[in-house]
Amino acid sequence: MRALLKPLAISLAAALCGCAQSPPGPPICSEPGTCAEGRTCVVGRCRPNGGAPAPVESRRLVLLPDAAAVVSSAGPSGGGDALPETLSLGRSASGSVSLLLHFAVPIAERGEVAAAFLILDPLAGAPQPGGAVPLQIARILDPWRPETVSWGRHPQLDLPEKAGAVGPSLLAPARIDVTHLVRLWAERRPDDHGIAVLADASDPFGATFSLGITEGKGPRLEVYVR
Repeated sequence: MRALLKPLAISLAAALCGCAQSPPGPPICSEPGTCAEGRTCVVGRCRPNGGAPAPVESRRLVLLPDAAAVVSSAGPSGGGDALPETLSLGRSASGSVSLLLHFAVPIAERGEVAAAFLILDPLAGAPQPGGAVPLQIARILDPWRPETVSWGRHPQLDLPEKAGAVGPSLLAPARIDVTHLVRLWAERRPDDHGIAVLADASDPFGATFSLGITEGKGPRLEVYVR
C-alpha cells in the first residue's frame, strides 16, 4: 500500500503546495484584470485582446468520457455505477479531490487539434465558493478502472500543471484548457490513460459541479479540429 500511495502523494504535494508546473502556451490566469496589457483572461489563459480561444474555421466536437471516477481523501469517491452525483472541488470537508476522466478520441496528428477544453457544469443552487478555487490538471499514467479506483488505489499521475481557478461567482460552465494534453494523444504514448483534474481543500463550500447522474450534462471534452 505504501508503494502504491507514494506516486499519488508526490503528485498531489506538488499540485497543492503551489509547486505545480506551468503548462505550455499563453500564461494561466484566474480572472479578468490579471493579465498584462494587451491581453485578456479567456478560458483560463491570457490571450491577446480580441483573440478567440479556438480558430473560427475549426470544427467543434463534443465528447463524453468513456470512463469517469471521483477520488477524495475525505468525501464521496467512486466510479462506474458508484460515481457520486456531484463533484466538490476545493471544499474543506472533501479533502483533496481528483476527477479522473478517459476519452476515446482518435487523434491522427498533433496539428489536427486546434484547441481542447474540459467542461464542467456548476450544480444549480449549490453554495458559491467564498473565493477562487485553484485547479490543476495532470496526465494519468497508469491503466485504471472506474469501478475499482479509491484513495488507496489511485493511478499514478504525471507532475500536475496549473489550470487556473473557478469561482467565486460560479454561474457559467467552467472550461479548462487541456489543448496540449489532447495533442499528445496523437503520439499514442503507452502511459496516456486520461486526464485528472485536481483540487485541494481550500474553501468552506468549494465549487460544486454536476456529474450528469441526476441533472446536468456531466463532464465533457470540447475539441476543435482543423
